[in-house]
Amino acid sequence: MKRLASLMLTLALALSLGLSAQAAAAARLVRTFVYQDTLYTYVDLTGTDQPITKADAELDGRTFPASGTLETVRQAGFPVTWMLLVDNSNSMPPFREEAVAFARELAAACGENTRFLLASFGDSFSLLAEDVPADQLAEALAAIPMDETVTRLHSSIQQALDAFETIPRTGNELRGLIVLSDAVAYDPGASVSYEELLERVNGSDVMLHSVGFGTDDAALESLASLTEASGGLHQVVGEDHTAAEAAGALAEATGDLYVTGFALSGRAPGEGREQVSVTFTSGGELLCRGTAEVDFSASGGEGEPALQETPAPETGLPPASNSAGQGNAPASDESAPDAQSGGSPAVLAVGLGAAAVLAAAVIAAVCLRRKRTSVPAAPPAAAPPPEPQGDAGIYLRLEVLRGAEAGQIRELTLSRELVAGRDPDCGIPLADSSVSRHHCRIFLANDVVYIEDLGSQNGTSVNGIRLEMARALRSGDTIQVGETVFQLKF
Repeated sequence: MKRLASLMLTLALALSLGLSAQAAAAARLVRTFVYQDTLYTYVDLTGTDQPITKADAELDGRTFPASGTLETVRQAGFPVTWMLLVDNSNSMPPFREEAVAFARELAAACGENTRFLLASFGDSFSLLAEDVPADQLAEALAAIPMDETVTRLHSSIQQALDAFETIPRTGNELRGLIVLSDAVAYDPGASVSYEELLERVNGSDVMLHSVGFGTDDAALESLASLTEASGGLHQVVGEDHTAAEAAGALAEATGDLYVTGFALSGRAPGEGREQVSVTFTSGGELLCRGTAEVDFSASGGEGEPALQETPAPETGLPPASNSAGQGNAPASDESAPDAQSGGSPAVLAVGLGAAAVLAAAVIAAVCLRRKRTSVPAAPPAAAPPPEPQGDAGIYLRLEVLRGAEAGQIRELTLSRELVAGRDPDCGIPLADSSVSRHHCRIFLANDVVYIEDLGSQNGTSVNGIRLEMARALRSGDTIQVGETVFQLKF
């Protein structure tokens, strides 16, 4: 009887250890988005030293297998774009050196496929440069004047996310917005409420990170809440980290994220937000599962440029390296399977047979925007040359939202280029004395719709951002020329 009780206790302990080992594995889908019919996920995998041999995405009752190798951002050199959004209010000069140190260390710690954008905010959001060389980032930040008396923090984050949406995506590029601020906000007549901004950052494909300065705990906590809603990393310089340490931690957390892609072949285009579940297995054993909501209405379509598109990977998912990344960007997702989601008898048998080994593995594994300034910017890229297109061209619907012709709707065909201006010979003639005779052109290049200012007197803006070079357009973009504002849909 004593032997039976001892055996039962041993079995119970083994079962407990086996289940604990399974529960240790966790998958946090810190960023999930759809681009050109492919679902991309950036995953924080922790608590397992077993090789991942298979990953599947479950969506609308269908299963889509991973279409390539499971690698980390660092291993594969995946493209990353950072926008540094710097507070230029008059409370920031004491922290200028620390902000510069952060920029210098971040530029040094990131890989060669990293792109830097520099923006500032005070009374308004300003995108200062879209491409800053890594070795000039710190110097460019140091040149930002910090003398604003109004700090529209929330409005500026909203505008920074808007600016990201106008920039063509580079394949499975990971995008991050880093706010450097003491978080003290004075935003009279804010265009967005805190609650609305929380929802926006949570659903955006841009991760929000923050680097806080100063001692206003309430303000910093508010910024931290926004960051955490995005699954990003919030750090306070001087409290737990130096500026250099904060930059290193952010670069490490990003580099350790695993990237998976799932080709949504045969699935009808969706709209709105839908839930996706991604499972990771090793040798047929379910290790962990992560869930997230995906915004299909924001997914890239055929009208967007596929710059530096990642080559089509081989079918299947070869084993990943034996150590899981320890990126510390938080997100609320499910972790290991429970008895209803993968605890089959076969799996439990394996757990019982290797309880001690699994327990040891657990212990070892669980221990991470425009104002004129003197900012040096990279030379503007040359506009892509227009290419001959088919006779059919692209249908455009132009609606004038503001100006002398407000309310007018025009249906156009873009086969090569259309010039907008005051000259009646223009493809898009505008009765506006503030518009130049040949103000801007909308043209096709590589099946992508671009817009370029033609040296007009009053400039051209897209979604509130003044053009300095040709840029790609997305259906629904709002364009301002002189006092005329119109929207293009195609």
